[in-house]
Amino acid sequence: MLLFLIRHASAQNISKTGKDFDRHLTKEGVMQALKLGEYICSLNVTMKHVYVSSSQRTRETAKYALHSMSNIKYENSLYLPDSNELLKFINDLEINGNLLILGHNEGISSLASYLTNQNVGLNTANGVIIEFDCNNSNEISRDTGRLIDFFSPILF
Repeated sequence: MLLFLIRHASAQNISKTGKDFDRHLTKEGVMQALKLGEYICSLNVTMKHVYVSSSQRTRETAKYALHSMSNIKYENSLYLPDSNELLKFINDLEINGNLLILGHNEGISSLASYLTNQNVGLNTANGVIIEFDCNNSNEISRDTGRLIDFFSPILF
């Protein structure tokens, strides 16, 4: 089983509403998300399950990076959870097959570190692929994953 953990692309510092939830991507963020999409497509991996935080910046990141996927589910519970809440979300899914989560820091980085027993820090539009020897997401736990790839878009 593969778990893709991805942090949203670069977003505005402040939204028009003043709410963090409503922040849009910057122009650089759009470019990051497009690069992220190219990378994901190049992997040629079937993504059975895709979950995205329902915030504006994660929705926009998904729009540009995951445009070829029709199975995206937006979840309010993925808006700024800590690593324990993220792991509980993953375990409670009890799904088989590859899983992609597009969300926010610190939870995304902390979870990747917890699952792989490595220090993982994800900047905007960064992602990791973690491989597990299990088939069901309810079996994912501390130090059971192997970090097999790290992606960071380089913009010129």
